[in-house]
Amino acid sequence: MDNYKFIVNPVAGGGKAKKLVPVIERVFKDHGVEFDIYFTTGRGDGIEAARKTAEQGFRVIVAVGGDGTVNEVLNGIVGTGAVLAAVHGGKGNDFATAVGMPRDIESACRSLIEGNTRAIDLGRVLDRYFINSVGIGFDASVAERANNRIKMFRGASAYIYAFLQELLSYSSVEAMIDTGNGPLKLKPLLVAVGIGQAYGGGMKIVPDAVQDDGLFDVCVFDDSMNRLELVYHFPKVFSGKLKYLKQASMYRTGEVTIHFSERRPMHMEGEIFYGDSMHFTIEPRGMTVLTGNKRADV
Repeated sequence: MDNYKFIVNPVAGGGKAKKLVPVIERVFKDHGVEFDIYFTTGRGDGIEAARKTAEQGFRVIVAVGGDGTVNEVLNGIVGTGAVLAAVHGGKGNDFATAVGMPRDIESACRSLIEGNTRAIDLGRVLDRYFINSVGIGFDASVAERANNRIKMFRGASAYIYAFLQELLSYSSVEAMIDTGNGPLKLKPLLVAVGIGQAYGGGMKIVPDAVQDDGLFDVCVFDDSMNRLELVYHFPKVFSGKLKYLKQASMYRTGEVTIHFSERRPMHMEGEIFYGDSMHFTIEPRGMTVLTGNKRADV
């Protein structure tokens, strides 16, 4: 029988993740399944905790938090043979949604115990791994504001509020983007590179992405739209229809290189980084993940 380690971010989701722990303990004890729980102490701690956990022989490492917690656990277990899992414990939870994990924690625990797994693609940029999505530019500024400066909202509501605030202050810069057909010079509002379809609590920025096809789905959205038009069209991101706008260019590729004229914010599954040159590579089906009761179709 598998053994499980829960890496819990106690501040994720405004304390939501911590409140899930008693239910996790009860369900796993009732099923007689071996498990252990660790509470992270700050940013980056989840990486080392997950690495040590995998070295100790735990087979399934469960991120209890948001997508940022998932990313830390991922970066701790890449190459160890451990299986990645996640429950809905943060603001966005896009990875947990993408792999079909139930939102109800008792149902999620039963799915974890059932142990259905699949291998999905693994991305890398700036010497860090990701398993769902990366956004550069405007959306990264929105994510940074939503995650670090907005306390009154959660999930998609926090991102919408941050979006409206960033409209007043964000400015784009020139970039050279190469998705395999030669460099393209433009001034993008944002660039999204996805393995999964959504980020930011359900925003389907690359709605046709497939988790195990060995390719990134890339959305390059140029900055030719005025801010009022952007507000008008913004809701289309939740239905996946933003891709039909003339400002959106969609690509599917196994490698992406981007050079910006100046340092830009980048969000990687909820974590904020900065850079001016980025080289994305993908490892097809490079990570085994635990899914919900039914196979996710994204």
